[in-house]
Amino acid sequence: MVMRNEFVGFMRFLSMRRPQIDHQIPEPTAEDLERIGKLLRHVGGQDVAWGAQQSLDVWVIEQRAKLDQRMSERIRTASWARVVAPAGLVVCTAGLIWATLAA
Repeated sequence: MVMRNEFVGFMRFLSMRRPQIDHQIPEPTAEDLERIGKLLRHVGGQDVAWGAQQSLDVWVIEQRAKLDQRMSERIRTASWARVVAPAGLVVCTAGLIWATLAA
């Protein structure tokens, strides 16, 4: 029973420290819609009528690309941390060995 209470307490601690992520996608701004409209007119020409669905599709693709860039940056940062941490441990271990042998 004590182990269960400690586990529940630990899980509550972890959930409190986790930052809350907003899962809502922002709405496209007027500037976004104007820029996307220009892009679609450039692609299809003046004679093609694009609807709201095509504009939304382009905007969602842009949002996904931005999200992919942010995720790539986080992965790159985490990867470098995984490279640097073992190197730091090697230096500390070498220092401890040297201090032990010097004493």
